[in-house]
Amino acid sequence: MKSIVIISIITFALIFGGIVVLSGVIPQARPAAAPAAGLTPEELASAERAFADLEVERDRVQRDKEDLLTLRTRQAVEEKMLADQQALLQGMLDSLRVTTTGLDDTRARAADKLAKMYEAMKPDKAAPILATLEMDIVLDIIRRMKERPAARILANMDAGLAAQISARLSEKGIG
Repeated sequence: MKSIVIISIITFALIFGGIVVLSGVIPQARPAAAPAAGLTPEELASAERAFADLEVERDRVQRDKEDLLTLRTRQAVEEKMLADQQALLQGMLDSLRVTTTGLDDTRARAADKLAKMYEAMKPDKAAPILATLEMDIVLDIIRRMKERPAARILANMDAGLAAQISARLSEKGIG
């Protein structure tokens, strides 16, 4: 997009500069009131065509200039809209981060409470309850428990489930 704008500006400058130079030279060669002395009808017709071509080119350059100004305005509006949307998204992202942090804190407090509750329970009663929970929740609770109560609970679980929990704890560097 930038290269198109730059090329358009350079083209505009070259064409407009040529028109300015030619408009300063050609009117002196041909007075407005009478045809120039010593010009043949073919030369006069050629000069008239050149003037007509220059007017067409001037009109085209003017349209290009207006189009360029319109594009610049549109680009400025779009950049403003993008900046506004970016600010809105950043605000939403910040809000989500705050909410997520709050949820993580709430989940951590709940897991701490549950860990203390299961530590206080008899291992043969706590093991079947933990066995019915989702693996991530079980891991979170076991991680927060003291070693002895956690080991007793794992000893009262199905051997396959206890092995799975132990493997997952080992993967996360715990246990």
